[in-house]
Amino acid sequence: MRTETQTSMHLLMVSTISILAILLSAITVFRSWELWMIPLMLIGCLVVWWLHIGRIGTETQYENICTGLLITELFFFGVHKSSLYDIPLLACTALLLLSLLNRKQLLYLAAFLYVLLILYHFIALGTINSRMEEEDMLRLLLGAAAVAGSLAVTRYRFNRRNEERAKYEGMQEELATAVRQNAEFLSNVSHELRTPVNMVIGISEVALGKELPPEIREDIHSVKMAGKRLSGLINNILDYTENVEGTLSAVQEPYMITSVVNDVITMTALKNTDNKLELVFDVDPQIPIILIGDAEKITHILRILLENSLKFTEEGGVCLRIGFRRESYGINLLVDIFDTGIGMTSSQLGQITDDFYQADSGTQRYVGGLGLGIPIARGLLHAMGGFVHFESKAQQGLQVHIAIPQGVGEDTPSIVVPNAGKMCIACYFRPDKYSCDEVREYYDNMILHLVEGLGVEGYQAHNFEGLLKLQREHKLTHIFITQMEYMGNAPYYEELAQSVHVAVIADKDFALDEDSSLMVLRKPFFALSIVNLLSGQERDNKFEDAQAAGRRPFTCPGVRALAVDDEEMNLVVAKGVLGSYGMQVDICSNGKAAVKLCTQTAYDIIFLDHMMPGFDGVETLRLIREIDDGVYKRLPIVALTANTLSGAREMFRNEGFSEFVPKPIERVVLERVLRRVLPENRIQYGTDSDTPGQQQDTGTKDQTKKKEISSDTSAKEEMPQADDRTQETVSSYGSLVRVGINVGLGLDYCSGEEDFYREMLQMFYDQEAEKRAEIISLYERADWKDYAIKVHALKSTSLTIGAEELSGQAKELERAGKEEDTVYIHENHASMLEIYGQVCEAIGKYLS
Repeated sequence: MRTETQTSMHLLMVSTISILAILLSAITVFRSWELWMIPLMLIGCLVVWWLHIGRIGTETQYENICTGLLITELFFFGVHKSSLYDIPLLACTALLLLSLLNRKQLLYLAAFLYVLLILYHFIALGTINSRMEEEDMLRLLLGAAAVAGSLAVTRYRFNRRNEERAKYEGMQEELATAVRQNAEFLSNVSHELRTPVNMVIGISEVALGKELPPEIREDIHSVKMAGKRLSGLINNILDYTENVEGTLSAVQEPYMITSVVNDVITMTALKNTDNKLELVFDVDPQIPIILIGDAEKITHILRILLENSLKFTEEGGVCLRIGFRRESYGINLLVDIFDTGIGMTSSQLGQITDDFYQADSGTQRYVGGLGLGIPIARGLLHAMGGFVHFESKAQQGLQVHIAIPQGVGEDTPSIVVPNAGKMCIACYFRPDKYSCDEVREYYDNMILHLVEGLGVEGYQAHNFEGLLKLQREHKLTHIFITQMEYMGNAPYYEELAQSVHVAVIADKDFALDEDSSLMVLRKPFFALSIVNLLSGQERDNKFEDAQAAGRRPFTCPGVRALAVDDEEMNLVVAKGVLGSYGMQVDICSNGKAAVKLCTQTAYDIIFLDHMMPGFDGVETLRLIREIDDGVYKRLPIVALTANTLSGAREMFRNEGFSEFVPKPIERVVLERVLRRVLPENRIQYGTDSDTPGQQQDTGTKDQTKKKEISSDTSAKEEMPQADDRTQETVSSYGSLVRVGINVGLGLDYCSGEEDFYREMLQMFYDQEAEKRAEIISLYERADWKDYAIKVHALKSTSLTIGAEELSGQAKELERAGKEEDTVYIHENHASMLEIYGQVCEAIGKYLS
């Protein structure tokens, strides 16, 4: 209830009042005053102590009771004749005590009571009269001077304290303002840097699409990777500013922890390209299959912390352990990360969560950064009600312990093996090949937790003789060996594979002979990969595909979809993207037409623009839900929106939408939503590389990663060579790039199809005159509501072609239109139209 300072002050008050009560009780007995006051004072002291110890009541109530008891003691002492010359002593004590409180009126109350007591002695008791001796009069005047001086001193102290408090509060406000301004500055800088960085990435992608000498291709690929790294730093700054501004909010939606781990594994594998470190993912198979929480934030946290461990670990390995503990509200998701890196000192640990803090590592593996990763992870955890704890000693690695409260959607185990009781597995790892004892412990613990969690019979061998012994004593069904063991005795394991399932845990560049009977598990791997093998889901040396954990290409044949958007360009994109999944797609441009179509056609899914003139997305949603007494009540209706602030999903869920997809549509996000909202029997998986809509979900939001081209020979052989027409088209992208259009981003939103991208550019160009006239007309009429809707549409369509600067300008004008910030609109309307014209002029040159 009270701060530490207040508690100390209140303790001083109650102690002083109690001492005064005891002394006053003794004086009362000695001078035969009213004895009935003694129990009243003592009871009052006991009440005050009870309130203080129990911290009962508010601060003001407690202080009022203490003040009342003190004033009562002063009054009782002062009304007696014999106390006339001692009243100033008690009055000064009361003034000093009351000066501790931040209430000046109490000082005046004590001084006024002293004056009343003097008047009472003069008028009622007659102890002050003309017959007083000079010595008594001097004592009386001296006491009055002491009280007046005490009042002046306490008032001075009170005023100075208030001035210091005001100064301190002002400094606090200035500091908070500086932090906010710093965050806003970083956010503005980040947005400004996006355009040139995306230009670097876009130009690199365009160049990589040409025929280039190997050494030039490698240099350009390095430039592109540097651009992507800088883009990642910019994203970190934006996450940090959102954390500082307090706009982070966690959603509560069902997800599978296995999907989260798959995303993290993919990211970690990309960071550990040289395979120097052993990466171990130890997941408890008994974790409930469906959890309720914010999967994206958990993935982001794990990515940050694992990247931190990889950055500061030169040899050995990193282990991610995920378990759980049951609670009344569901579970606590327990995440532990261990590494064999350089560790941290106690002083460094104390600063690890400070903004921009970076320890002086002195290691050659340290590759820079802004020092924002840990504060961002901590902010994300706090938004979800979780916490993080760090442990470390210098040169002994870092340990991170996380607990995140999660709900449980379905309580069955997340990883199970059919017929587990009939299986008997053996793992053969030679411990002497690991340079760190900790890595051997990571693997041993993972195997132990896996065997216990799955309920299978399992054994471990640390030498070849131990493996032979296990074969003699047990009827093994599966044997797991490492790449080193296989290469040391390949003929034996090939022969063994004729009677037992043998899997090799190997690096990504390892390959078996075509006629081999073994299977391959690619590093890094975790429980789900092993379970897929045990369940017989992977054969013919294609087991590495199991790491996709079900993220295979798929189509949705027979699904009837409706796309609703007031922008024709967005409808073309939606129809093209959705159609690539085998859907039959209808389109319409407003909410009224959408409701009419729904009364005529039975749809399986609807994609609905959130902001439209007339009926907006929410109104259209409600009307569709009410058709024929709720025939579409459970129909998946997905919001299409360019507003993707933190908490957007929760907002749309509250409005009644099943899910939301940001515009422009990204395939990874779309596929995740389709898997979530469509029945399983409406999704048809396939393995053919030409399957429409094929896009492997790597668990990363950066879609340009799907187009990364390695500089090695194998990557060049896999890259489709452009024909003469394509080469001519690619070489002419320069006019677009020069005005800030991110061609790579635009191609991504158009599924990588250049003809489709050209069609979008043509449509954007053709609509310019009409859209410009509409925006100008609304601006001149000061119709800010519809103005916001029109620039909102421009925001999404311009981003579809990669015009990020124009999209950003339109976004800010949309915000200003919603808030009727006319000053901002008048200052920026013309510049937005100027950029609009420059973009369309560049598109015209490209198209010609």
